[in-house]
Order: sequence, then C-alpha cells, then structure tokens
Amino acid sequence: MEVGKGEERSPGCDGAGRGRERRREKGRPWVQGFPMKELAFINNTTICYPCGNFLIFLNIEKERKTVLQCMNGNVGAVATNIPFEVVAFSDRKFKPSIYIYNYPALTKRAKLKGNAQLDYTLLQFSHSGIYLASYSSIPEHEVTLWNWETKVILCRRSEPGVEIKQMTFNPKNWRQLCLSSEDYMAIWNIERCDKDHYLKPKQINMPSEDGTFSKEYEGILSQDIKDPFYGPVLPVAAIAGLVGLEAENFKPKDFFQPPLHPVAHCWNSTNDIYVCCEEGQILLINGESLLVTILSQVSETPEGKYCFAKLFQLYSFEKQILNSCLTYIRCLISDGILCSVHIKDYNYTIKDQINVQSPVESIFFSPDCKQLLILTDTVCMMNSCAMACCPSSFSVAVGTTTGRLLILNVYDVQNPRLVHNILLTSASIQHMNYDQNGMFLIIGASDRNVFILSAKASEIFKIIGYTEVCGNILQISTVSLWNAQESIVMILTEPSEDRRSKIEILILKESIIKDSDLCSDERGRLKNEFILRTVYETDHILSSAVLDFHDDKLYGFCSQEPYICTFEIPKKVHLGVVLELQNKIPSKHYGTGMLYLSFHGQWLVSIAKDGILSIRDIKSLEPFVRSRCHSYHGEGIQSMAFSLDGQFILMNGKEDGALVSIIIYLFTIIFYYLIQIQDMLMENELADYIAQLDQKEFSLDVEEIERLYEEREEELEKLKKEAEMDNLAKKFLCHVLKEECWDSMKTKGTSIKSFHNCLEVKNFPMKERNPEELEELERVFQLRKIEIAEYQLRKEIAEVLPTALKRHEIEEEEEEEEEEPKIKESGFLNYLFGSLSYELLEDTSLLYSQLELHTREEKINQIILLKDIIYNIKTNFNKEFTNAHRQKNLEIARVKERNVNIGRIIDDLNLRERIWQPELEVCENPERMLVVEDHEIKVERILTPWEKEQAEIAEALELERLLLFQADDARQRALMDMMGGVLQVKKEDILKMEIPPPAFTLKSDAVWTEDERKQFKEYEKKVKDLNDEREKYKKSLDAELKRLQTSVYDTTQTFDKILKRLFGKKVKCDMVINQEELKIAIISFSLLIDEELLTRELELNSFLERKQSEKVILIVFLSLKCHNGFKKEFSELPTSLVETLYKMFKRRPRQHKQKRPEGGQRFTPYDDEQGFIHLHQENLTQLMKAMKELDNPHNMPEGLELSVWNNFCALRRSKVENEQKVKQKALVLLEMQTFLRKRTEDDDKVQADIEKCLQEIHLLQEEKMNYQLNSTIQILITQGQVELENFHFVLDFTDSILINRVLIEDINSIVRTQGQKKIASMIESKNFHNGITQIEWEHKKMEMEMEDLNQKAWDIQILFLSKERQKFLKEANYEILVGHEIFIMEQTLANMEKTHKREVDYFKKLLKQLGKCRNKEDAANFTLSCELRNEMVSLCERREICKTIGSQLTCENIANKRYEAMLQQQKLIDVTKIQAEQISILQAEVERLRMRTFPALIQM
Repeated sequence: MEVGKGEERSPGCDGAGRGRERRREKGRPWVQGFPMKELAFINNTTICYPCGNFLIFLNIEKERKTVLQCMNGNVGAVATNIPFEVVAFSDRKFKPSIYIYNYPALTKRAKLKGNAQLDYTLLQFSHSGIYLASYSSIPEHEVTLWNWETKVILCRRSEPGVEIKQMTFNPKNWRQLCLSSEDYMAIWNIERCDKDHYLKPKQINMPSEDGTFSKEYEGILSQDIKDPFYGPVLPVAAIAGLVGLEAENFKPKDFFQPPLHPVAHCWNSTNDIYVCCEEGQILLINGESLLVTILSQVSETPEGKYCFAKLFQLYSFEKQILNSCLTYIRCLISDGILCSVHIKDYNYTIKDQINVQSPVESIFFSPDCKQLLILTDTVCMMNSCAMACCPSSFSVAVGTTTGRLLILNVYDVQNPRLVHNILLTSASIQHMNYDQNGMFLIIGASDRNVFILSAKASEIFKIIGYTEVCGNILQISTVSLWNAQESIVMILTEPSEDRRSKIEILILKESIIKDSDLCSDERGRLKNEFILRTVYETDHILSSAVLDFHDDKLYGFCSQEPYICTFEIPKKVHLGVVLELQNKIPSKHYGTGMLYLSFHGQWLVSIAKDGILSIRDIKSLEPFVRSRCHSYHGEGIQSMAFSLDGQFILMNGKEDGALVSIIIYLFTIIFYYLIQIQDMLMENELADYIAQLDQKEFSLDVEEIERLYEEREEELEKLKKEAEMDNLAKKFLCHVLKEECWDSMKTKGTSIKSFHNCLEVKNFPMKERNPEELEELERVFQLRKIEIAEYQLRKEIAEVLPTALKRHEIEEEEEEEEEEPKIKESGFLNYLFGSLSYELLEDTSLLYSQLELHTREEKINQIILLKDIIYNIKTNFNKEFTNAHRQKNLEIARVKERNVNIGRIIDDLNLRERIWQPELEVCENPERMLVVEDHEIKVERILTPWEKEQAEIAEALELERLLLFQADDARQRALMDMMGGVLQVKKEDILKMEIPPPAFTLKSDAVWTEDERKQFKEYEKKVKDLNDEREKYKKSLDAELKRLQTSVYDTTQTFDKILKRLFGKKVKCDMVINQEELKIAIISFSLLIDEELLTRELELNSFLERKQSEKVILIVFLSLKCHNGFKKEFSELPTSLVETLYKMFKRRPRQHKQKRPEGGQRFTPYDDEQGFIHLHQENLTQLMKAMKELDNPHNMPEGLELSVWNNFCALRRSKVENEQKVKQKALVLLEMQTFLRKRTEDDDKVQADIEKCLQEIHLLQEEKMNYQLNSTIQILITQGQVELENFHFVLDFTDSILINRVLIEDINSIVRTQGQKKIASMIESKNFHNGITQIEWEHKKMEMEMEDLNQKAWDIQILFLSKERQKFLKEANYEILVGHEIFIMEQTLANMEKTHKREVDYFKKLLKQLGKCRNKEDAANFTLSCELRNEMVSLCERREICKTIGSQLTCENIANKRYEAMLQQQKLIDVTKIQAEQISILQAEVERLRMRTFPALIQM
C-alpha cells in the first residue's frame, strides 16, 4: 500500500495562481472524485469514502483532503470505527484482503486474510469494541466475525444463495447482527461460551402487503395426502431426488404469498429494529422475540396525512435510508424530502419536512449527532452531459440533456460565471469539441445533427449552421494545424445494417464565420459546397476513430476485435468509398475503447474498460507507456484530456467517480530522442550508398527489436495454427456427428414406397447393442431360467402325494382333464399377458407375470426382457423390410432392362410415348444425402499443389489418347464407305432400309426401254415386299411393346401387394411395440415411485441422523473454593488489633462516578456503551491507585509493626484482586449458563423433531408396503367389443311409458353410489385382511424381540464386571472422578516436563563442556600431527638409506624364497599322484557295483 498525504484544495484556483499550483503539484499525481458508494464519518469533522483505487479522507471544517491508495486494484467495501478512529477497507482482487488503518497517521494496524475468493461486499465494526463483521457474496455467501486487534477469526457461517445488501451491529449489544436484502432479513445472534463463538441466524417472517403472515412451511414432515390410483403423494423435494439439507431447506414457490421487501433498517435504543419496505410500510421488529409490527401513520391534519400517503404511493423506497435518534426517525424519500418521524407505541407522526430539491442517495449523522450529511446524485449543473474547454480563452462550453449550450467564464476558477446561454435543439447534446486553433465549436446532438458555432467571444459565439449525419454519433475529432485557415472535422457514426462503420469528414474554412448567412439556408442547414462533405466506410466496426495531422490516415479502435486499425484515406473523392486497411495491430486492451490524439500529433492515446492508459507512437503504433489508472471493476476509463502543454493527462472513471492526473514530462524527453533518431534515419536515406549506415546502427536496443520480430513471427505462426485447428475442429465435429448419428446405427432409417400408390413403409432405425447390454441381458436370461427351473422343481415337490396309490388312482382323471385345463390356462395367461407379442415371437416364456412383480430387481429385469422383445420384433421386421427393399431394387433393375427394349421399339415406331422409369427416392436410399454431387458445389474448388500436378498429368494422358484414336484407320473408313459401318444387316434395320430407284426414273416414262420397264417393275415389287415386311415387323413390335408394358405393370403391382402385406405387419408390430412400451412405462412409473419412496426414506433417515447429532448434552461442573483464614494469619496479635485490621480488611476505596460533560453538548443514545471495553480496566486502575493510598503507613494503627502492616496490605490487595477476578468469572459463568439454557431448548426442539420423524418413517414404511402389494397391471381387451350400459335394445315402443329422464339418472346414480360403497367395503376388507397379516408378523417380531431381550438379560446376569466398571456404576459423579484423575495426570505430565527440561538443560551444559574439551583435544591432535609429519620425513630418509645399503641382502632373500617355493611345489605334485591313484580305485569299485544292479540280457 502507498499513502499519499498532504493538503489539497478544491479543484480549482484563481488565474494568477494557476501556474504556481501546477508547479507545486508537478511532482505527484492528484485524485479528485465524488463518493459513489460508501461514505462514513471517522470523527466529528472528517468523512471517508472510496474513489476508484483510492480512499479519500475529507476534513469538512478545514476542507483538507488526505488520500490513501490501494495498490491491489479498486477499493471494495469500507467501514469506520469512530471510538478507535480506524478505517477498514477491502481490495477487489482474487482472494482479497481486509486492511485496517489508523487515522490520521494512516499507518496499517492489521491485514486480515479470510476465505473470500472474489470480493468482500460489506464490512461493519461493532459500535464500541474490537469486533469486525465481513460479508462475502459469491461464491461463499459467508459472514465472518473478526477480532481485528488480534487478527483472529472468531466464527463464521455461510448462507448459500442469500445475497445481503445491508449489515449492522446492535449498538447496545454487539452480540446481535441484522442482515437484510430485498428478499431476506434475519437476526444473527453471536453466542459465546468462554472463548468459543457461534453464529446462530434466525430469519424473520415478513408479512405480506395486506399485513397477513404466511404459514411456516413444515418442510419434510408435512405430508398426509394419499392417492389410491397413482400411489402416495410425496413432497416435491422427494420427487426431485433431494436429500439432506437441500430437501430440508426446500420451499415450493406456490406456498407463499409475496412478502414485503425490506430496503433499509436501523436499530433503536431499545434493541428494536425499524425497517423500511419497498412497498411503503414501516415495520417495528423486536430484537429478541422477532415479533413484526406494521406501524400506522397518525397525522394531526388531514392534509399532512394525505401528503405523506401520496409520497408513499408515488415513490418507492428503493433509495431510502433510516437513521434512528432518540424517538425520531429521519426518513429520506426518493424525491428529496427529508422527514422527521415521531414514533409512539405502534403509530408514527410526521413532525417536520425539508425539501432538499434534488434526488438524495443517502444521509449520515456525525458521531456527536450535530451534523447531518446528505449525499445527492446531482453532480452536474442542469444535468450536463458534455463539456469542452476552449484552447484560445478561459471559457468552458457545457451541453445539457435539454439541448442548451452554456458558456462559462472560468478565469476565476472558484467563481465561474455564466456568460452565454442558448437553446440549440430539443435533443440531448452528447459531443462537444473545439478545434486546435480555437476557431470553431462543433456540437453533436442525439438527433444526428451537428452544429457549427464560432468559438470567439467577440462574435458572441455565433451559430454558423448545422448539418445532419447518417447515424447516431459515436465520436467527433478535429484537426487544425497552426496558422491554418481551415479545420477538418471527423464524425464517426454507428454501423448500419451492412455492418460497416461510416465516417464523415467536413472541411470548415475560416471564411464561413464571416459569410455564415451565405453558407446556410433559411433553416440554418449548411450547404455541402461550403463544408466539403466526404463519406467513407470501413469493413470493421469501430467504436472510436481519429484523424492524423496530415489528413491521409485514419486510426480506428475495433469494437468487436481487440485491434487498432490504420486506414488510408484516398486523395480522389467519390461516393461509396470503402477505406483500405493499411495496418492492424493488437490493442492489448479488454473491451471497447476510445482513441485520442495529442496536441502535437505525435502520440496516439488509447483507453478502454480495463482501466489501462496506453500512449503509442503515431507511426509504429507500438505503446511506449502503459499505466493502470482505474480499475476494470468500475468499467475502466470513460474519457481523458491532455493539458495544453502536454505535461499532464486527466482521466475520469466511468463508475468509480474518480479523476486521476498523471505526469508525462519524462515521456516527452523520451519522445524527443525518438524524433531525433527518426531525423537521423531520414538523413541516412538521403546520403550516398557508400556513406549510408546500416539501420541496426540506429537502434538503441537491438535485442528488443529482435525480440519484437520474434514475437511477430510467433504471432503469425499462432494465427496459422489457430486457423488450422479451427478447420480441424470443424472436421472433427463433422466426424463425431456422422459417427454418433449415422455410423453407430446398425439399421439406418429407410423407407419403401409403392410403385402405383402413395403407400410408404418405414423400417425401425436401430443401434447396435453394446457388450454391457448384452452381458446384462444374458445375466437376466440365466437368472430367469434358474428361477423357472427352481419354481418347477418346488412345484413338483409340493405336489407329490403322500403315497403312490393315490397317485395312480387320480392319474387317469388327470389324463382325461389334461387338455381342457391347458386351454383354459393358456387363455388366462394370454388375457393377462398384456400384449400380443406372443403372436410375433416364438418364445416369451421368460417374462415375469404381471401379478408377480413386487421387488425392484424383478421390475428392472422385466424391463430388460421387454426391451429385448421389442428389439427382436424390430429385428425380425427389419429382415423382412430388407428383403422387400432388395426385391424393389431387383424390380427396378428389371424395369430398366425392359425399358431399354421399350425405348428401342418406341424409337422404331416413331411413337411419342413417355417411358415410365421408377427410381429410388432419397428416403429410400438415405446414403445419397451424405454424398455431395459436383453440381451442388457453387464455388470454385481450390486444389493443392499435388492435386494440380496430378490433374495436369491426367489431362495430358487424355489428350494423347484422343490423338491416337483420331489417327488414320483404313479398315474403319472402308467399312463405313461400303457397308455403312456394319458387317451384317439386322432385322431392326428393316424400317430404316430404303430401295434406291433406278437412275432412269429421272427421265420421262415415254422414253424408257423395255429393259428399263422390267427393271422398274422389279423395283416396284421390291418396294411392295419391303413395305409388307415393314408392316409385319411393326405389328410384331407393337405386340412386343404391349407385352413388355403389361409385364412391367404386373411385376410392379405384385410388389405393391407384397408391400401392402408388409405394411400390415408394420402396423401390428407398432401396436405390439406400443403395448410393450406401455408396460415399460407402467413399470418405470412404479420404479419411479419406489425411488421416490426410497429417497423419502433416506431423507427422513438423514434428517433423523442430523437431529440426533445435534443433540447437545452439557455437563457443567463448577468447583468453588472458599478460603476463610484471615484470623489464622494474625492469631499472635491482640484481639483489639485483629478486630481493627479486620475492619480495615473489609474496607474498600470509594469509586468515582463518570461525570457527564457540562454545557449544551448533546449525547447520542449509545454514549454509555462507547467506553464499555476499557471501562473495567480504568476502574481497576483507579482501584489500585486508591489501594496504594490505603496501604500508606500513615493509615497503620498504633502499636502495629511495619512488617505485620506490609503483610496485611499484601493480603488485602490479594483479596481485592481475587474479588475482581471473581466478578469476571461470574460474567463468564453467566454467559455459559445462558449458552447452556439455549442449547437445552434447542435439544428439546430436536427431540420433538426426532419423535415426529420416527412417526413419519413408520407411516412411510406402511405406505411403501401397501404400494408394493397393489401393483398396476395391463389387460388385453379384444378389439371390436364395446361395453354398453344396456345390452337389450327395444325397438317396439307401443306398450312403453314416457317418463322423465331424471328419474332414471337418479336410479343410476344410486346404483353407482352403492357400487362405489361395495368397492370401498371390498378394499376395506382387503386392507383389514392385510392388517391381520401385518399384526401376525408384528406378533412374531415381538416374540423374537422378547427372546432377544431374555437372552440379553441372561447375558447381563453372567456379565463379568471389572473394578473400573463397578466404579462407573457405583460412583454418582464418575465424570468428576475421571476429571480429577485427568487433573492428576496432567500435573504428573507437567512435573515430567519440568524434569525433562532440567535434564535437557543439564545435557546442554554437559555438551558445552564436552565441546570445550573437544577443542582442547583438537589443539593437541594438531600438535601431534605436526610431530608425526616430522617423524614421517625421518622415516622416509632412513628407508632410502636401507634401500641403497641392503641390495645384496635382498638377492639372498629372493634365492631362499625361490628354493622354498620349489620344495612346496614338489610336495604338492606327490600328493596329487597319490590322490589320482585313489580316485581310479574308487571309480573301478563304482563300476563294479553298478554292473551288479543291471539285468543280464542274453541273446536267444
């Protein structure tokens, strides 16, 4: 944390002192702001409120301000403790902390770290104490009580799903907290037992608007409704499957009436709470009994009563705050009227009303109740919504929501003066900008109009005109160079329907100020030829845009993408220009933002909702300054402004109400060097090639540039990978969808349509059963087979007759009656089977009977078997469907073959008949939906390089093949020329044959010769024969055509009949499947009821266990020891002195009472409690001072020795101290007794709940048994039979009498009533019979319990009792005895610890002595090592001497050693020979013994 301290004036100073003020504050930033949230007094003259990342302390009298900055982000909740003058606040970050600071020193007292994950919503100090309560909302919803001096959490409790808006301590009793919100209000009692603290909430039952209270929901012990048809009616929590605390706390919505919604509350001096509701009522709540009373208004005059009632009706109490003072309530109403309300009993009267004349947010009393602070929401004059400062004069333009323009003279900042006021428009003014030279004032309104005014006061801020833009205005920026005669205005509007942002650029000449009448029409609209309007569009949606100073670039902040874009403005102007994107860089911001250009045009500043300010170079757009000025919790930065000298930047937050100024003169120096480097780069480019330097030579940080290049490459690679991953994700999604919805289907959904009608048959789409389902089905099959076999065997055993004679006697009768009972039995089973599945399947014997389904396992197995039956029915039908589909494909193929001949015949006969060609539709061949045809693709296909290469190779091969085919082929040419391209004339070619006439037919028949005439006759004969052949062939073709068409029709008609039979099979299968699914639904509903019953039972058992665990058994043992030995201490003194000393012993110093301040100073109702914490210590200190006066030797009686007097004073002082300790312990004991009493009451309530829960469990078990016995079954009824009330119809009414129909209906109602009574009596009889059976079972159960109890009694009689057990039974206060033993053991352990500590100290001393000895030994060893080194040197010298002198002796020694080795070797050789001889003898013996054991095989 950082603390910024010092004086700060109000925001402003006079003109002469402005420079001094700026120089004075140049070294540090400053903060201005208004309280947007919490505001509190920290003493009588100082208020404290958060503002963005800062905590501001404002002295009201001296108008001085002190700032405390939170370095971890935005300041969250704030609370103050007036007696200790400390402030507590939390930071808004992940896992926040609570900081406590002293005032005015602003030193940190404590840092509290709790369990909050996101934010602390509320903080509250106790009125006079060291306790702090905190509340964290999402996700914990936890209230925590701290001892902030010791930084210890005393207790905490969570209330999930409850959002708290206000939290207050009871000023008279810190052990009570009141928490409230719009839907929740409760009193949290803080109970203490010695050093342990507990939070016990008690929710208040709020009344409804009419004053009635809703009944308390009994929770899980409130169900007594029964439904004879659908089973027992269970609680909604049991139906939803809730168990535990969720089921216990569940409350249905329809159970309650809408209660009152509390908005604010406060405590009074009698521990009661006043609550103000949103609906307009004032409630009085007793802090102990939680009794709620609605106060009624009593007015002295009807006008006052009507006025206050009207206020309550018209304005909600959404922003009301109550504060109690004696018997009055200051009630703040939302329209700014402050009321003083006098409350007497259960009525209130309005005494005073003050109109504040502005909407009020909250009110606060000072600690001495002398000052009342009112916080309003009016912070701007006349609801101002836009403001701009003129760069050429000391004037400020202010725009209001009503469309007025106000010009203020701010030469004297503390006393601004209104110099101009004009109504521009009826719409709201939203944007105001001055150009850089101060010539024009540009104003944008909400009605899409832009007004141009003169900024000069000499021209009285003349209105030049207005123009209309194409959309709602988002931003207005201006560009005006120094001494330029024109200003460029850029207007950014909202995007249109084509998702494009529009930018309008206006060029304003200085001459239009003088010729304003010529530039606008009679209505003030500016003419386009004078403002040179240009409209551009961008493909990106922008939230902000600015122009550079050269008018050739536009910088935009994208609203839907985190990028800043640069657009190039074309020089040629034409309509509908879309700006070309030149550059696009990441903005490094979160959320939408705004762009601003500095006054020198070299910096581009970006702000956004994340609260970060970024200053960028206008050329590279890279940020060189980033500063977090506001928190993202407060929606970041709303707007910013440069100072004219460019040294300061002023920013205001959007929601935190803070103004922050930062200093940028250091950044100016850095930017100056950047400009110099750029100039050097330009000079380097103009120099000769030889004289040019490498660009890297101008880089101040080469490593940073390389890092930026690497980051760019990494960003490009990241974008490529993202695109590839996006495509891969789409492919994977397509693959998953196809695999889940298509490939996983064993039988895909297909249909077959008939050829000649609209009949359509669909198959059953089916998935493949997974191994788990097959394994479960096989298990059920095996189980059912075992159960059936067991049942048959048990039946055979039960039906065996006692003797074989009787079996033989009735054997013949059984054979005679064998057939008829089988028929009856089968009919009975089919009637109760519930479906017709036995007609479609061969085996349904594994199914359970509907009358035998009682247990959960049987029902689940029955569902599995029914699903298997449905699966088999669908499989069998799909097989027939597949055959029919295959047959249709064959029929279509046959029709195609015949259509070939039909087409040929139609072509030969030149008929214009249409050939009927059936095709499979998409529903009959669904695979076609997954295939994309080439004609369905409307875009050009993009080929990969490899695909392009393969396509070129294929094209070259095809071209080569065509060239070879088109080569010269003499054989083919000869065939075409001589025989028309065929070797043999077919019969089909008769119709195409033509006999060419002779050549002489061209001449006249008069000049024909005889031969020619004969040739012509032969020609005519050939023509006639050819025509006859043609006619015959046509007739044969016609007959063939009819035969083929008839064959096609017959075959397709036959298939339609097959499909019709298949459709009938499908209808029957659907009927059976629906019947089986209905059975499954019935069984599933029974399973659901069983599960709900089980959930209900678990819920009750959980509730029972929880209540049993909450039982509290407290044993309070108090041992008081009284010592009465005063006279024994002074038994040697005379009796008179002893009596005098005894009187002085009982004497106590007089304690002074607290004096109240004199004068007219008032007290708050809680002044007596403010010093309660330190009151005991102060009294004890004063008592000890008074005791020192009593212990003065001047008060010593005559004749008493000084040593006896000192002994007496010490004894009396010890007695006084013990009395004070006794008083403290008595208070602790009282708290413990109160805690015990409350826990005893809770224990009684828990015991009552346990008894009720046991009763509910018993009733639930009975309901569960009744429902399991009364199962629902499905019965088949033969279709076609209708049940009627009258079965005999009378057609002749001659002898009939006409009577009123009401009589018959009355008789029928009587019959129905009697029938219902009969059914009820039958049900009662059945239940009575079930009750008898239940009583028999209970009787057997009680007999078994009696046997168990007798056995336990016998076990108790023979039970071995040890001494400890006997002591436990005999001792009345066994716990006290155990506690005494534990006390003795603790003392023993304490003595052992003391002994252990003494031994440890002894061994530590011994260790120190041994360490000293070790140091001495180390010194001695070092001396010996030095001596040893010298001895080793002398030993080496002597060894060298021996080597030189004793070489001859060494040779003799070597010869002797060799001789001894030779002797040893000879001995070993002799021993080896002897052992070898022994081994050979042993081997021969072994061979001999082996041969003796082998059999002798003699060859025969």
